[in-house]
Amino acid sequence: MSPSAPRVEVSVVIRAPREVVFDAWLTREQMARFLCAGDTHVATIEVDPRPGGRFHIVMASDRGEYEHRGRYVEIERPTRLRFTWVSAATDGRETDVTVTFDDVQDGTRVTLVHFGLTRSPIVDEHHKGWQSILGKLRALIDDPAVR
Repeated sequence: MSPSAPRVEVSVVIRAPREVVFDAWLTREQMARFLCAGDTHVATIEVDPRPGGRFHIVMASDRGEYEHRGRYVEIERPTRLRFTWVSAATDGRETDVTVTFDDVQDGTRVTLVHFGLTRSPIVDEHHKGWQSILGKLRALIDDPAVR
């Protein structure tokens, strides 16, 4: 991707070790609790968490269902996760998401970068969506029952 290409970048600090935060992105039960933007919930989820493996997520709300799918490109536990992201909002095109996990004083900084979105409103919608998802991830992991 060219440096001038539209991209979404969001970040959050979670008070937990990198391994705990990283593993949530590959554990079906945990993904079902946070990988849904705004007021949606995960209606269905299938995940094959290995390089080349695929995932399929349907986010749902009273407005309808929103299908998302992709494949895992890189899994470097506990530092980096890269996968493709395809949905109606990407016009059915494969886009690229990289999530990094860095040790910081208060826990783990999670930074998500999404490349390949082409239209301004779609970039803004994904920025809000990923912010919401990272907020839900933080709330999930801050729940002591998760650890």
